[in-house]
Amino acid sequence: MAEKKQYVRETWGGKVEFILSTMGYSIGLGNVWRFPYLCYQNGGGAFLIPYCITLAVAAIPVMFLEVSFGQFTSLGCISCWNITPLFKGVGIAMALVSAYFCMYYNLIIAYTLHYMFSSFSNPLPWVGCNHTWNTENCYERPSISEGIFNLNTTGNSSVMSMTTPAMETEGTTMANLVTYVVNGTLGNETFLNSTMEPMKRVRASEEYWLHGVLDATDGLHDLGYIRWQLLLFLLAAWMLVYFCIIKGVKSSGKVVYFTATFPYLVLFVLFIRGVTLPGSADGILWFIRPQWHKLKSANVWKSAANQVFISFGAGWGGIHTLASYNKFHNNCYRDVLLVSISCAMTSIFAGFVIFSVIGFMAHDSNLKIEDVVAGGPGLAFIAYPEAISRIWCPQLWAFLFFFMLLTLGLDSQFVTLETLITAVIDEIDAHKPGVRRYKQWVILVTCLIMALLGLPMVTQGGIYVMTLFDWYSAGFSPMLLALIEILIISYAYGTKRFMQDVHSMLGFTPSSYWRYCWMAITPLVVGVIIIFSFVDYSAATMGSYTYPPWAEGIGWTLTMTSILTVIVYAIIYLIKVPSGSLTQRLRQSLKPSSAWGPALNENRITAGYAILAGQSDPSLADEEKTKETKEQIALNTMNKV
Repeated sequence: MAEKKQYVRETWGGKVEFILSTMGYSIGLGNVWRFPYLCYQNGGGAFLIPYCITLAVAAIPVMFLEVSFGQFTSLGCISCWNITPLFKGVGIAMALVSAYFCMYYNLIIAYTLHYMFSSFSNPLPWVGCNHTWNTENCYERPSISEGIFNLNTTGNSSVMSMTTPAMETEGTTMANLVTYVVNGTLGNETFLNSTMEPMKRVRASEEYWLHGVLDATDGLHDLGYIRWQLLLFLLAAWMLVYFCIIKGVKSSGKVVYFTATFPYLVLFVLFIRGVTLPGSADGILWFIRPQWHKLKSANVWKSAANQVFISFGAGWGGIHTLASYNKFHNNCYRDVLLVSISCAMTSIFAGFVIFSVIGFMAHDSNLKIEDVVAGGPGLAFIAYPEAISRIWCPQLWAFLFFFMLLTLGLDSQFVTLETLITAVIDEIDAHKPGVRRYKQWVILVTCLIMALLGLPMVTQGGIYVMTLFDWYSAGFSPMLLALIEILIISYAYGTKRFMQDVHSMLGFTPSSYWRYCWMAITPLVVGVIIIFSFVDYSAATMGSYTYPPWAEGIGWTLTMTSILTVIVYAIIYLIKVPSGSLTQRLRQSLKPSSAWGPALNENRITAGYAILAGQSDPSLADEEKTKETKEQIALNTMNKV
C-alpha cells in the first residue's frame, strides 16, 4: 500500500531571505513617521531611554519567543496554539489586530503613492503659496533668509508678514508677529486701512498636507465626502499588496533583497543633506538631549513600549508567520539579535534624519523646535518634503524618497496581511485539507473586503478615523496579547520545556537570561506599563483636536474586541470539553494537544515527539528517495549511451 503523501510547508529560499523579510516587516513606515513623532511628543532624547529599556527587557525577549514558537511548529499564529488549546483565542486576537492594522496602514501607503506621483510636478506642489489650497497664513521657505516673507495674494487683499530690525533687536519671536492687511501701498511707518491681528504662520509643505492632500474637516463628527484621489491611491495600494503576497515566500523572499536595503541608501543621502542645512545641529541635539521630567509620565513609557511592540511586531502574529517558513534547524537566535539591533539603529538613524530637518525649519522660522511641526503621521509628509525641495533636482529625489517609503510600507503590509491569511488557511486546512489550493482567491477576497472597510478613511475626515484605529487597536492590545502569550508559555507549558524545544532546533541552549525575562522581568515591565497607562490615561488626540467621549467609546470597542476574543474562546472551549469537573477540564485544556510539536515527523523524532498519523515514515521516505535517485542516475546513463 502506498504511503499517504504528507504536506510539506514551503520555506525560504535561503537564510538571508528570512532576515531581510523580518527586517522589512520590523523596519517599516513607523521607523520614519511614527518613531520621530513619538520622540517629538515625548521629550526628544528622553524618549530614547524608555525605548532602549523596553527593547532590551520586553520586545527582544518576546520576539525571540515568538520566532522560536513559529519555527518549531511551522504554523501560523492561530494553529500554533496547540501548545495550550484553551488559549487559541490569543492567536485569533493576534490575527484580528493584524486585520485592524492592515486597514489603516494601507492608507499610509496611499498617502505615499499620492506624494510619489505628485513628485513629477514642476514645481513641486508643496512648494509655494500660490496654490488653490493655500491660505493667507502660508509662507514660503526663502522668506526668513531674505529678512522678509512672501507676499501672498488672497482674494482682493494682499497679505504680508514681516520682521523689522527693531523686532529682531527686541527679541520678538515669530509667534508674536502680526499680519498687516494692506489695501494700498506699504510704507516704512504708515499702513493704509491696516488691521493688526495675530496670525499663526504655516509652511507651504504643511498646508499641502492639510489642505491639498487631506482637505481635512474639523473632526471625526464630520467625515465629509470621499476624496477621489485618495480612493484611487488606496485601491492601487491594495493591488500592490495583493501582487506582493500572491506568489508566497518563494517570490517575496527575492523581492526583499531590494526593498529591505534600498531605503538605507536614500536615508543616508537625506542625512548628508540634512546636516548641511543651517540649524540642523540644534535639531539633532534636541533629539538626543533627555528632558528628564518627561520620564515621570507613564504615557512616555507606554508610547515607548507601544513603539517597540509595533515596530518589532511583538504580539501581532507576524513574527510567528515569518518564522513558520524557516527550516527547522535555522539559527533563529542569531537572527533575532541581528534584526533587533538593525531595527533599533534604523529608528534612531531615521530620527537623526528627521530632526536635522526640523532643526533647520526651526532656525528658518525663528521658532522653538517643538513649535515647528505638529506631531502625527504627517511629520514624514511635511518635514521630509521640505528637505527634498532644497535638494538639487528635487523631483528626482522626491520620487526616490517616496518610492523608498512605498517599499518600506509594502514590506510591513504584505507580511501583516500574510499573517492573517496564513492563520486562517492553516486553521481551516487542519479540518478541511485542500483549502491551500484556493489561497489566491482567499487573498483576493480579503483584499477586496479590506478596501471596502477602508472607505471611511479616504473621506475628508478619514485622517481622524485612521488616528483612532492607530491609537486604540494598535495600542494596548498587542502588549496585552504578548503578556498573555509569555505567561502561558512560561507557566502553563514551562520555560524549561520550551528551552528543550529550542535546543532541538539550535543544537544548543540559549542563555538563562531569556528564561528570567520570560518568567519575571518581561511580564513585570509590560504589566506595569499597562497599569500606569490606565492611571495616566488621557483622551486620544490629533494635533490640537481632542476626540470626544463617543469617539473614545468606539476606540475602546476596537481594543476590547481582541481582548474579548481570548475570553470568549476560552469559555466556549471549556464548555465543549466532554467530561469532568471544571477544574479537571481546565487542567486538561492547559495541556498541549496531540498535534503539538514540529510539523514534520523527521523533526518530531529529533525533538522527542510522537510521530503524527497520516504522514509517511521518515526512514521509509529516505529509502524511497534513495531508490528514486538511483533510478534517475541509471536512466541518465542510458540516455547518454
